[in-house]
Amino acid sequence: MRRLFIVQSVFLILVFGLIGCGTSNNSEENVSAESKITNNSKQVDDFKVSINVENGEKDLNVYAAITYIGEEAEKDIYHGGSIFFFNVYQQDGDFEHLGSMNQPLLTTTLIRNEPHRVDFKGIEKLKLKPGTYEFEAIANFSLDSEDVLGTKMEIPVSKMEEVE
Repeated sequence: MRRLFIVQSVFLILVFGLIGCGTSNNSEENVSAESKITNNSKQVDDFKVSINVENGEKDLNVYAAITYIGEEAEKDIYHGGSIFFFNVYQQDGDFEHLGSMNQPLLTTTLIRNEPHRVDFKGIEKLKLKPGTYEFEAIANFSLDSEDVLGTKMEIPVSKMEEVE
């Protein structure tokens, strides 16, 4: 019985040792000069919302997309100047940018299964210092122009990203 225990222990040590010392095939670190695109998405009812962060060597591009995935061929949504509010929060510092808009009610027609992309305009003007940031996009829209408050939807998505 004791011999079986020792054999099993040695076997487990060898297996975990080999796994722990294995090499990673993660090519992300090998392509640091290329841009890296990461995204997060969330689905609520008939809408899928995603935020994308493209972190290149020189440029940082952030954009969000909303996709209607319902039964109808197209769907009208009603919103302010933009479908999205873009916010930026520095995790290792005190920088914070909160998006706002005060434009009149606009209508956007979403085609089923076709993403509608909205760029975070002016991100280069924020002059982000190196650090870890949370980029947030909040889709803020209504489904009925006659009952904007009663049919209001807010779908937040966010993505953490290291800025160098």
